[in-house]
Amino acid sequence: MSSKSSKHTVSADLFVAAKSYDQSINWDARIGREIPVIREVLGSPGSGGVLDAGCGTGRQAIALAQSGYKVTGADVSAEMLAVSQEYSDGVGDGLVRFVQTPYSTLFDTAGRGYDGAYCLGNALAAAGTRDGVFEAIGEFGKCLRPGGKLFLQVLNFKPLCDEVPCVRGPRVSRADGVDYVSVREFHRDGERLQVTNISVWREDETWSKRASCGFLYPITPDEMRAWVGESGFEVDHFWGGYDKSPFDIGTSVDLIVVATRR
Repeated sequence: MSSKSSKHTVSADLFVAAKSYDQSINWDARIGREIPVIREVLGSPGSGGVLDAGCGTGRQAIALAQSGYKVTGADVSAEMLAVSQEYSDGVGDGLVRFVQTPYSTLFDTAGRGYDGAYCLGNALAAAGTRDGVFEAIGEFGKCLRPGGKLFLQVLNFKPLCDEVPCVRGPRVSRADGVDYVSVREFHRDGERLQVTNISVWREDETWSKRASCGFLYPITPDEMRAWVGESGFEVDHFWGGYDKSPFDIGTSVDLIVVATRR
């Protein structure tokens, strides 16, 4: 059946448009995949709390707070944090808070002494430059107590840089009774990787589409290992996914690093 009409919106920043970002993610599947592994790495909730760096709309921070962890979510986007605050209504008093800060001032804003920190979903690569990623990992180190755990997840960027064209998806998500179908296209642009998310959905017999884009710094495994070490950590695990399989640059979808603060 043909649609009665169509709507098209374009955003210049994939990492700020909070509602559209949220609609393109299957959060039930993602939380179910991520949180059990993060809880295993962090161990039992401690008095130092946990730092969610680049928390976006706060879904993981809220899920951990609901499990008894005291969580500080940090993000540069006021729009993302407004949605995080909305979602966190009803979570136990004092278990979750959100602060606005870029990675460069994370330690000054969020403080020190955390038992653990994590950065997921390419939020680290969204620092956008080699220096920005290195600086961010250094800030994570300053925020953690000795013995604190660090959990970092980004995509395995090598195939995304090598394939032309490179398209991932489709992914199907559901929000407010509407199904969203999304694909992402990756394109190497010098030292950066441009990512474009395209979502389509139908509501009241009207088809709509939305495109948004942003830039990532495609962190290599060697860079990740070196920068984590230089920031005061010992690498415990180098995984290729949440199934904890060993990282393989030819076949792994993700690059996950688990490390302990010296």
